Amino acid sequence: MAYDTTEAVAKFLSGFQMKITNRERDTVAPDYYVKYSLTLSKGGKDFSTTFVSDGEPTVTQVFSALADDALTLRKYSTDEFVDKLYAQGVKPSAALRAYDFCKETNLWMQDELYLSGWEIEEISKTLTKHGDEVNTLVEKAASERAARYAYDHPKLPKGFVTIEQLQGDLDLGDLRDEVEDFDFDGDITEAFGETAEYKVDDNYHALLTWLPDHTEWLEEAEFDGLLEGCKGDIYKMVQMAQYVCFKSDLYDHCDDICRYGTLDQLRDMGVYAIRESLADEILNDLSYDEDYAPTDDAKDTIISAIYATFEEKYGEDFADCADNFIQDNDDIAGRVNPCAMSVETVRAVNEKGYDAVFAEQWKAELSECDIDPEAVSVDSEAHDMENGRDGLDGNDPEKDAPEKDDRDAQPPVDTDNR
Repeated sequence: MAYDTTEAVAKFLSGFQMKITNRERDTVAPDYYVKYSLTLSKGGKDFSTTFVSDGEPTVTQVFSALADDALTLRKYSTDEFVDKLYAQGVKPSAALRAYDFCKETNLWMQDELYLSGWEIEEISKTLTKHGDEVNTLVEKAASERAARYAYDHPKLPKGFVTIEQLQGDLDLGDLRDEVEDFDFDGDITEAFGETAEYKVDDNYHALLTWLPDHTEWLEEAEFDGLLEGCKGDIYKMVQMAQYVCFKSDLYDHCDDICRYGTLDQLRDMGVYAIRESLADEILNDLSYDEDYAPTDDAKDTIISAIYATFEEKYGEDFADCADNFIQDNDDIAGRVNPCAMSVETVRAVNEKGYDAVFAEQWKAELSECDIDPEAVSVDSEAHDMENGRDGLDGNDPEKDAPEKDDRDAQPPVDTDNR
């Protein structure tokens, strides 16, 4: 891909998240500069570095410096680099450490970000000439992303938790990115072997780098009889060891993977948020020792909870009417209830209050059961939701999500730089 325009580079950089993990005074000029320890992330690929500046650094500034570091390898050999820095008063040991970091940076950019040498050079040149313009576009993209996040993740009524939060709390092992892309219909473990095979390295250097810290998996592969026919070929042997390692990791986390799949399918049904007590029941009381996601059981648990709540508050007739609507429309979250809500319903509750939305959405069923919608009072759970409007719990927004109250957030306007 060409990175010779500000738009192309800004689009690439806008996909990064940056987290500052530490601030300390610079050792060289402590009165003027701060040394920032930070992590850049994109697509689950993290890279930690430091950056010295007289102000809070931006993604654009940090990546520009890292690109220059990566290009150092093309300009200087190890000896040339050490000599250059030695002439500037830098000890050879420190210069060697700096050169090694340049190697790590280049490896990250090529192996993790899939940038070629000439692409890194193009990005560096564009940032050198048009850094301010690129940064303006990146900040604009970040603002738009924050607005979209706020709209797609409205603040929660009190006592609720999002499906996304629940999924984030699960331990999916080292292959989380791959698990999140699983098709959770049917036997989940069928994907384990395919995923493990896909993750096996075909790069000789990567295989030899992986081996020293994972020699026990060679023994495991041998025990499983997988090294027959490939002994003497170290690369194939390590590939078999990786296969066993990755597959074992998936099986070790099978229960939480099944839980993740159940939540994923509930989200596909339109469930955005669920009452915390009900989430605990679904995650802890259902059986996850099989090889499939018990989504039907989770759905039945939610429907039963809605029925019980409505029956206690409004009587059996209304509970039956509500249950008929849910069953006929296969919709457990589209209408407001104290158990599960869609994102649209949460927005409506934030805007109008639980009571008003309840009376509006269930008006026909309330009338059918001779319950005056205007006389519907707030029960204890709904009262928590109503009170939550002025102190909404929030839902652990992403790093770039706005901190302001976004209950009235509107759909963001699409732009070309997304």
